[in-house]
Amino acid sequence: MKGSIRKVFFSVNSFMVSKHTASGLFLHLRSPQNQSMYNHKRLFSSSVPKKALGSSSSCDSSNAGDRRLFEEEINIIYDSKCNVCKMEIDFLRKRDTKLAREHKLRRKLKFTDLEGETGEYDPFDQANGGISYKQGMASMHAVTADGKVMTGVPVFRVAYQQVGLGWLFSITKLPLVKQLADVCYNFFAKYRTIVTRGKSLESLVQIYEEKKLLDQQKMCEDESCFTETKR
Repeated sequence: MKGSIRKVFFSVNSFMVSKHTASGLFLHLRSPQNQSMYNHKRLFSSSVPKKALGSSSSCDSSNAGDRRLFEEEINIIYDSKCNVCKMEIDFLRKRDTKLAREHKLRRKLKFTDLEGETGEYDPFDQANGGISYKQGMASMHAVTADGKVMTGVPVFRVAYQQVGLGWLFSITKLPLVKQLADVCYNFFAKYRTIVTRGKSLESLVQIYEEKKLLDQQKMCEDESCFTETKR
């Protein structure tokens, strides 16, 4: 009988101790200081979107898409009054258009004329990479959709790659061939305007600057221009 009473007493005592411990722990967690910390954690976890907890690469890729300057892959800046250059550009344009039509895809190449046949050239347009008229005339330039500027042989290599003919210029990636190709192109670019247009680069730049000045003077013949000048 005494043994049974002891067992009952021990069970009741253990229950009271565990209840007291649980109550103390509950009160500790419900204290103002701990409750504010608990609420702060809940607020933080609920306010941060799940996407924000993802990898940084996904964020970088989405931002990279937003930084595109144009729909095409590269913008080739060329001289339309150079017969050699125009022949090259016409070939690339036709092939690019053909591939886009056959595969129902957007065109890969964008073309910007330094001489303004496709509109007045604007060196301050981001799509033109800040390339001045003089720089563009001195060497072939191109700008990628994410704003990278390239010049010389790499322009042709990337352009032909975009229209499925990259193998034609793949050999120029080899160190010795690359060096030889660069030397040959730089030599051609140095005398290009004399050979293809009969004028030096300096004289063409001077004509370009004079034309720009003349266009600005014509614009100022408008009455509104004089009004703004007086203000």
